[in-house]
Amino acid sequence: MNCFHPGSKEITDLAVKLGGFVRGNRILELGCGEGRTIEYLQEKYGLLVTGCDINKDMIKKAKQRNPKLQIRLSDGVSLDFPSLYFDGAIMECSFSLMTRHQELLHELYCILKPGAVLTISDLYMLDPDPQQAKQQYESAISYLNRPREHSDCENETEYPSPFVLDGMFMMDYLQEGLREAGFDLISWEDRTQDLKNYIAQVLMDYGSFDRMWQEALPEGTDPKSICHMTYGKNTGYFLLAAGKGHGHAG
Repeated sequence: MNCFHPGSKEITDLAVKLGGFVRGNRILELGCGEGRTIEYLQEKYGLLVTGCDINKDMIKKAKQRNPKLQIRLSDGVSLDFPSLYFDGAIMECSFSLMTRHQELLHELYCILKPGAVLTISDLYMLDPDPQQAKQQYESAISYLNRPREHSDCENETEYPSPFVLDGMFMMDYLQEGLREAGFDLISWEDRTQDLKNYIAQVLMDYGSFDRMWQEALPEGTDPKSICHMTYGKNTGYFLLAAGKGHGHAG
C-alpha cells in the first residue's frame, strides 16, 4: 500500500516505462490502498486505472478523498474481471502481503491481454540461506497441493507462500513462479538504496515506524496488514517487469 512505498513516484515512473504503458491503457493496481498511485497514473499518464484492495477502511478513505476512484474490495485472488481485459498490472509493496501467490499469478494471466506487462516492486531477501529457502518452498508446495479441507473455506485461513520467507521474497523462487504462471521476465533491478532512503526519511519525519503507522493508517488498522517484515541487513528491495506470453501458462 502507498504508505509503505520506497522510491515513491520514481519507482512508479519506472514501472510505467518498463510496462510500456500509454495513454488509454487499462491498468490494474493490486493493493492500491488510498488510491494515490491510481490518481498519479491517471493525471500524469492518462491511464485508465482500476484498483483493488482488501482493506475496507483504506478504500473508504480513498473514496472520501476522491469519489471518482475505481476501487474494488478484493483479496487479490478472486479478480472479477473479464478475460484478456487489462493492458498491464502494477503491484507496489503489496504482493508480499498476499499469501496465495500462485493463484493470483494465474488469475492475472487470465485477465491480462497477451503481451501485457506486470510490474512488481517489493521486499526481497538479499542472501537467503539455501537450505532454509528450499525447506520453506517445499513445505509450502506440499501444503498447497494437499487435499482440500472444510477449514480452507474460511476467510481467515492463512496459506504459506512458496516464494516468501520472513516477509520477503526469495527471488529465485518468485521468478520461477512467474515463469510457471506464463510470464517472461523482462527486467529486474535492485532498488535497496530506495528502501534505505525511505527508512531514513521515516525516522527523520516520525521518529519510528509505529508513529508513522499511527498517523497514516485508518483507526483500528493492523500495521501487520501493511508490512510483515523486520528490516535488517538482509532486507532488499526490487523492481521487476514480466510480460505475459502468447502461449499457455505452465
